[in-house]
Amino acid sequence: MIKEKIIARALNAEAGISADRSRCLRMRFNRNSCTRCIEQCRFNAISISEDVAIAANKCSECMLCVSSCHSDCFEIKGLDFYSLIDKLKKIPFSVGMPVLGCRANVKTPSHEKTFCFGLLSEEHLVAISVLMNNPLQLDLSGCADCRNSFIVAALEKRINTVEAKISMGAVDKVRLIKNKKDLDFQDVSYDRRGFFKVIKNLTFIRAAGLFGKEDHSKAMQAYSAKTLPFKRELLNRALEIASEQTRKALLKNYYYTVAATDTCNNCFACIGMCPTGALKIESSGDDRDLFFSAALCNGCRLCENFCMHRAVAIKNGFSGDNPFEFISAKKE
Repeated sequence: MIKEKIIARALNAEAGISADRSRCLRMRFNRNSCTRCIEQCRFNAISISEDVAIAANKCSECMLCVSSCHSDCFEIKGLDFYSLIDKLKKIPFSVGMPVLGCRANVKTPSHEKTFCFGLLSEEHLVAISVLMNNPLQLDLSGCADCRNSFIVAALEKRINTVEAKISMGAVDKVRLIKNKKDLDFQDVSYDRRGFFKVIKNLTFIRAAGLFGKEDHSKAMQAYSAKTLPFKRELLNRALEIASEQTRKALLKNYYYTVAATDTCNNCFACIGMCPTGALKIESSGDDRDLFFSAALCNGCRLCENFCMHRAVAIKNGFSGDNPFEFISAKKE
């Protein structure tokens, strides 16, 4: 359709994955042994030695390295996930379930297209389940003929894992459509005025991406910089609007508690090692203590690994009152 071609051209972004070595756990601490991205890569395109390198001639852009990384070392160029969800949420109820397609599958119509679905981590799936109004159809009908066909099994596993942890109906809210005949797609019709308004808005969005967000400083980001990984940001946003039952399940399965023992000598080197700003010092008179925020902790365990006194430990789950507040890491 002409409309789809024009919109696709207006939104066409440069494909590819960039790596920020300052976010890599092994680059931050040379004794860290994280190999998540390497284990996920089916084509041996990633190597970590003096730097984090991606061999462009090997990379299939399956995006599994992006979704598996603790601290967002990898970034997809041209992806604005919030904007994508916002557009899908605005699909009229009369149209039915919105369809998200893969950019590589140009033959099947969809309401929006994005990069390979390997980018969808458990955190993304949680956020989609909470944020979307209607169930979302992921069009996987073209995956069988793609070299990234293994993504289908990876997605099924992730959705089932989310459902087992949260019991929020993720398998119904994010529907994997493998056969084209099972896809329930209804186009959104526009009158002439509405159509050109959409094109105008899309053009502005694309222009803003080109000229308004360019940041050359990121490539040279300091290791001391504290950045909250996007996957953690997604969980926090979902947590704020989730039902009480879902909230409890999220805190139990996707959040962490930092515990410091009496052997902690208050050197606070862990604070400098933490990549997300989840740790800080708070003083009371002459006393200083280690405090943490569960909402900022991504469970990377760098603080635990780096502590020479083995005084800091990361525990799965958070049972405090407010994960967005800083609380003492030491038990009373």
